Amino acid sequence: MLLLKRFISLVSLLVFSYSLMAQVPGFQGKRFFAEIGISAFPNFAFPTAQNKGGQSFPYNLHTGHFTLKDRYDLSFYYVTGRRSALKAAYHYQVAGLNSSAQTDGLNGGYDQHNLFYQLHMHDLNLGINLYKNRAKNLSPLGFFWDLSLRFVFIDGLLRDQRVEYYDNRPDHRPYADQLNPLPEQKLMFMPGFSGQWGYRTVIANRLTLSVGMEFTLFPQYFLLQGGYITGIGIYDLLNPYQRSIVMNVQDRYLMSLHIGFGVLIF
Repeated sequence: MLLLKRFISLVSLLVFSYSLMAQVPGFQGKRFFAEIGISAFPNFAFPTAQNKGGQSFPYNLHTGHFTLKDRYDLSFYYVTGRRSALKAAYHYQVAGLNSSAQTDGLNGGYDQHNLFYQLHMHDLNLGINLYKNRAKNLSPLGFFWDLSLRFVFIDGLLRDQRVEYYDNRPDHRPYADQLNPLPEQKLMFMPGFSGQWGYRTVIANRLTLSVGMEFTLFPQYFLLQGGYITGIGIYDLLNPYQRSIVMNVQDRYLMSLHIGFGVLIF
């Protein structure tokens, strides 16, 4: 009888310990929480959506303005254990792009177009948070690694252009047959690998704060660079607009400081 009582007590203790997984006073026993956040980093290489910064439109000038690469996100987390949590997030940002294109001109020549786009970037981020918890900590708090896959959809909207017409009239106005349409620029998709080293804590009742440095690498960027260096890659498969987008997106996602504020839901 005593042995049976001890067995029941042991089983009860194990069940109770499992039920306490991911529960501390700060998390209040909740497994699902959401965060809103911002990622930012100084911008040196490409223009903003307002055409400020490096390589601005037209003629790749630098406006002399100090600008930031900023991105906003809404993230949802589900705690799976005291050292892990699953993540699904949506990020949005808008940027500028100074690009070029050419159309057929007169007498076998080409008309050159200098183009300014606003790039609207929507991305879905799916991953896992892995925490370096002490043995006594039963919740995913403290320092963590965020490892995830990023899926970025880029929509470019043409906002301005300058055209140099081949074999034009002295008044610099094109002939009617010079007004050839620009090649259509379609939605681009770029998958990548993301990581973040950060720290998360509870700052008040049901409220959390996270801070970290995040980075993203896109395979298309390295394939494009391989085309520049070795002639092997995707360089010839992309037009100037698409090549500029790959360079722009990699620059904006390469590294940033992320701050998030969250709320424990249930």
